[in-house]
Amino acid sequence: MEPEFRFCLNGEVIRSIRVQPEMSDGKPTGKRQVAVEIEGIGWFTIDDNENLWDEDLPRFVLKYTTIPITTGQGWQRVTTGGLLHVLESAGLITKTPDWR
Repeated sequence: MEPEFRFCLNGEVIRSIRVQPEMSDGKPTGKRQVAVEIEGIGWFTIDDNENLWDEDLPRFVLKYTTIPITTGQGWQRVTTGGLLHVLESAGLITKTPDWR
């Protein structure tokens, strides 16, 4: 049985996430990215904000948990790359997607 995940971005529970191909000039780069949907805003991609021009700008805080929550688990802070790894380990996404 696949685990059921819940996600949180900057303190707000996210209803939908998707893993999609990163695009450059209309073509897939071979990398994956995480997109989230927030009611009233719509879909947008998130990253770890590692290349912000000002270090004082806010960063995305991404967390996940599984249902049912196992003892001592709770919400776990994760990078977008870490979330991709968690979803791979759970068998929900493949390690090497075939996006061409």
